[in-house]
Amino acid sequence: MFALAWHYLTGRSVSTSPTNRLLPEWPPHPDRVFQALVAAWGEGDADAAGEAALRWLEELPPPQIAVPAAESVSEGASPKVFVPVNDITGPKRGEYNDKAIALLPSQRRRSERYFPSTHVGHATCALIWPDADPAEHQIALTRLCAQVVRIGHSRSLVRMWMTDESSAAALMPSFVPSTGTRRSCMLRCAGAGRLTGLLAAFTAGQRPDTAPWIGYAEPIQVSHYHGSFTAQLTVLRRMGGDRLFLPQTAMWTDALRGTLIAAADNDPTIKSLVSGHAADGQALQHAHAAYLPLAFIGDGHADGHLLGLGIALPWDLETKDEYGFYTALAACMKADDHGRQILTLRAGRAGVAHFMIEDRPAPAKALSSKTWCTSAHRWSTVTPIVLDRQPPRRHADHDAFAAEEIARSCSRQGLPQPVEIAVLPVSACRGAPPTKAFPPLPRRGDAGRRWHTHAVLTFSEKVSGPLILGAGRYRGYGLCRPGDVR
Repeated sequence: MFALAWHYLTGRSVSTSPTNRLLPEWPPHPDRVFQALVAAWGEGDADAAGEAALRWLEELPPPQIAVPAAESVSEGASPKVFVPVNDITGPKRGEYNDKAIALLPSQRRRSERYFPSTHVGHATCALIWPDADPAEHQIALTRLCAQVVRIGHSRSLVRMWMTDESSAAALMPSFVPSTGTRRSCMLRCAGAGRLTGLLAAFTAGQRPDTAPWIGYAEPIQVSHYHGSFTAQLTVLRRMGGDRLFLPQTAMWTDALRGTLIAAADNDPTIKSLVSGHAADGQALQHAHAAYLPLAFIGDGHADGHLLGLGIALPWDLETKDEYGFYTALAACMKADDHGRQILTLRAGRAGVAHFMIEDRPAPAKALSSKTWCTSAHRWSTVTPIVLDRQPPRRHADHDAFAAEEIARSCSRQGLPQPVEIAVLPVSACRGAPPTKAFPPLPRRGDAGRRWHTHAVLTFSEKVSGPLILGAGRYRGYGLCRPGDVR
């Protein structure tokens, strides 16, 4: 076991979120700490021992993170300031003209900047690798830590050291189902080849590529009952383009799925995860990635438009596959003029929209995983549940048949039988359109229309979300919201 520990000399972390220039980055992403070590190495001797230590470090799995408790951390103000731009080209030696005067800071053009920060006090932060043995690189890593003076902005001064003392981890990479942990945020982590990429970008005078995003988790108490999906969504916030509405759910989720399939084309395992099909084209018989519409509902002014899209991953996903998924997602994104990583989706006649990963500390309610992934007795559909079977033509009671199919869908995900299922033509969630507004999903065999319906489910025991039911659950149909949301 070893850890890289540090504390902020001013009690403040000054670093900008990679997805929003107005917000601070907290907790610090492991890749930011790795970049600080690389900078210290490059500004020093750039010796072979330090390089070997960095290459060993980047090969390690994502670390655990120890940071101060949330109640002891506060976000600082981020006022707009104007700073001089970088130096312009000056005059030749011996020349004294307007160019020379323009070099003075008082004469240079000012550029709008923000310096968001987080007040963290003087508590110790650390990246922890419980199973790593640094003996071979201990001297080099100790020297590199001593040379690190900042993590993030130049005002984010730190003292850093290497230690083998155990610290209580506040966040752990990925999750282990048996320990009852759930993803609670996504952070950038250095991986194999990161040092080479950073050096190449530095040599070319360019910004380095964004490191892969990894899901991190807090240990929490999980309800005994949960469905097929982990209780932390990957949330993509709509940033511009055409407006999205709930009846277009299948078009936008198909666009997101297709984009991820193209990004994972060289990795059969991740391609199967995001597509739901094995390498031979057969549909998977176990849970895979589900794509969800995150809509403005449950409010007096709710109109059912989508604030973003969500991705739910299966509970039993292995860490390496989760890493591969976030790598594929990062590959879909491109930096815009403000340095934000943007995902652009094209959904045919529904239009074009732009998204970024939601990482704001207080997002809109629909864009918070807690809205969809809490535990509750009562669940109401936002998008209709697609039944696995059509009711027989002469079935006496179609609603009773639909209730039986919905109960069977719960059982297939290991959920208890609902004590009550109310089959409805309209949603119990204000702002969600009625059943008839949603295009029917076709059957695989004969392309016939599947029957779908809204419903309210009541369980005798609490069930943890996300609750996604029916044959269309991987395309955004059958998404339920907990509690009395009307």
